[in-house]
Amino acid sequence: MSQSPTHITDRSTDLLDMPGVPGMQYRLLIDADTVPSANLCHGIFYMAPDSEEAPHTHQVAETIYVLSGCGHVQLGDEELKLETGDMVFIPAGCPHGFHAVDRMEVHFTFPVDRFEDVTYHDAS
Repeated sequence: MSQSPTHITDRSTDLLDMPGVPGMQYRLLIDADTVPSANLCHGIFYMAPDSEEAPHTHQVAETIYVLSGCGHVQLGDEELKLETGDMVFIPAGCPHGFHAVDRMEVHFTFPVDRFEDVTYHDAS
């Protein structure tokens, strides 16, 4: 796919269920299957109140930015409160998981062309 500027709106891609995580959905904004990508995958996680993503790892780093809501992120043995405007860098291989207190919307970024290139490993 050629690399050219692309305008993507939050409404232009499908909302998908996160496998194995009730109450969590995501929307891919930058993913090489639909738009140009150069080792960048961006999207938004939508977490229902009290939903939880179990601790896991993956082979690539991740950044998250809390667009709205609040919750917690577990980073290894440390648990941090997340609020609107917070950003977290998660190194490759670092065990992490999320718990939404309120409805939480989180922008995520991975250094891969496609979300499917990120392999999740259970870390519980």
